[in-house]
Amino acid sequence: MKICFFSGRRPTQKSLNRINRFSRRQTLNSDTRAPHIKSIKINLISMPWALFNRPSVQLGTLKAYIEDKSHDFLVDTSHPYLQVASILGMDLYHWVSRNPWVSEALYSPLVFPEQAAYAESLVLKYVSKADPKIKRSFHYKYLVEKIEKHLLEWVESCNWSQYSLVGFSVCFHQLFASFAAAAAIKKKHPHTAIVFGGSSCAADAGQSLLNTFHFIDYVIQGEGERGLLALCAYISGLQNISLPENIISKKSGSKNDLQLQGQVDDSQLSSLADLPVPNYEGYFSDQKKWFPDKPFIPILPVEFSRGCWWNKCAFCNLNLQWCGYRCKKAAQMMAEVKILSTRHKCLDFTFVDNMLPSKEALPFFKMTGKDASDYTFFAEIRSAKSKPPAADIFSIYRQGGLSAIQVGIEAFSNSLLQKMQKGVSVIENMATMREAQENNLKLEGNLILQFPGSSQAEVTETLENLDFVFPYPPLATASFFLGHDSPVHKNPQKYGIKTIVNHPNNYKLFPKSILSQIKLLIKDYRGDLAHQRIIWKPVLQKVNKWQQYHVQRKQGALQKPLLYYRDGADFLLIRQELPDGKILHHRLQGASRQIYLSCTRITTDTELFAKFPQISQENILSFLADLKKKKILFSDKNKYLALAVHFRD
Repeated sequence: MKICFFSGRRPTQKSLNRINRFSRRQTLNSDTRAPHIKSIKINLISMPWALFNRPSVQLGTLKAYIEDKSHDFLVDTSHPYLQVASILGMDLYHWVSRNPWVSEALYSPLVFPEQAAYAESLVLKYVSKADPKIKRSFHYKYLVEKIEKHLLEWVESCNWSQYSLVGFSVCFHQLFASFAAAAAIKKKHPHTAIVFGGSSCAADAGQSLLNTFHFIDYVIQGEGERGLLALCAYISGLQNISLPENIISKKSGSKNDLQLQGQVDDSQLSSLADLPVPNYEGYFSDQKKWFPDKPFIPILPVEFSRGCWWNKCAFCNLNLQWCGYRCKKAAQMMAEVKILSTRHKCLDFTFVDNMLPSKEALPFFKMTGKDASDYTFFAEIRSAKSKPPAADIFSIYRQGGLSAIQVGIEAFSNSLLQKMQKGVSVIENMATMREAQENNLKLEGNLILQFPGSSQAEVTETLENLDFVFPYPPLATASFFLGHDSPVHKNPQKYGIKTIVNHPNNYKLFPKSILSQIKLLIKDYRGDLAHQRIIWKPVLQKVNKWQQYHVQRKQGALQKPLLYYRDGADFLLIRQELPDGKILHHRLQGASRQIYLSCTRITTDTELFAKFPQISQENILSFLADLKKKKILFSDKNKYLALAVHFRD
């Protein structure tokens, strides 16, 4: 969820020609290939709790890649999460899919029946905080029975003997559902080979799952395209090859972290230009089957890049399955969007990247902005650096259809941002929030609480700075969790961590004998956790009030920003709504107006002194201090940012 901002040029005719050539090549690849009898069939599965209103990008990409590279394999894709969504109802399914521990706890009893009571107690803790509609429709034992009934009927309905290989894409909160399905398939067809892959199998987690669960035959480490293609060839016997090194099996033995990392690196595609357009036909077929009377228009996932060019955030373990950072060219991405939109008659897209590629994103959104189709996009980005200004970038992004962003804000304390190794400052975070609101971009982001080693001074700074971002849509809070193989996990002493342990919630999902054998991606620790909970409580309370105010205001149908200005050519009128509901009005005239408008982008005092030499430096600094006192401007050392957004009544 990071991005660095660079200026870009308008798309040239040459780049547009490349789009057309790419589109024609994709069409030829899919429509005019000579008929060929596929000799090997495989089935790729995405279990609950994938978001029901979008296809699995993993399955769509793997299917397209395998069938593009070989005429010998036919890939079916299965999306049982769609049927579960139709059984539970879209609202309840959506709520569960947004709650990772609830998701896993619903399938836990299907794998470990003895954990049912513990899993239920875990779920009820989260259900108690849900809205009344969810509370009324959520009955744990009944839901577990329905899920188990669906799973057994789904397994029974398929002829698994036709498949030489069954693969599970195991990502966030799909672990227990994949366990349950793989065990049921293996019981029905013991000779069917089963492979696990995906982010939940990254690092040494995949090795531990393979060693512990008898129904898993193979685990692919790293990205799946080349590994899955080689595994298909290996299992089918069509080629006399050995098992690729990035695929581990019970026969291959355990490997250490360095061996696994090297194999991940070697197994990667050298360029994402080798990827064909994802094939989502299986998803749309399943959607038509399970939602015939309640059709919805899916959001299509697309992939611009893999990895993270920053890859330094201390808490992050989202890039374990990749080495380095690779991205597609803007022309290729534009071609994919046009093909998918035409093929599936959809206009809404979500980028699945951890960080939108900066150099290619700008020309891409210039292209989409000129396209006749009304596309909308969601993307994760990085907070804007001071130069080039976020205003220039966000304006182009918004005109190109970017409507919602998730930004790695994380903190409003400069020293805490440094501990987190974010590479951005508080004022840059605020500039990103300001520009998102001014450009009508919905911004989602988290404020991380209880980061190990946080000081009382950092909490105090956070509380003070929350007053300055109050006018903007509120962030969510997220208590720090220790990610396996994150920088904090690798260097715990630096952050005051004494002991690393399994997350307590996992003791409710797994028997202790199993938990002691596996490596999971979410950990817990012993150190200063109790202290962190105490000192961060006022921040949690203040953010809750921030959120409540905006919710109540939205219900009142007040759509104006809480802090905005209107320009009168030689004066500004600033309207400011305070946390107590009081409205203040400010009028800035002449040079005061010019200074304030100069600060709508992060500006230094040196730049202001040079721009307004007729005004004494002392008067400029005094004026800026007064604006900060009124909470309509923020300053960080010698940098300044006007907080009011431009808005016309």
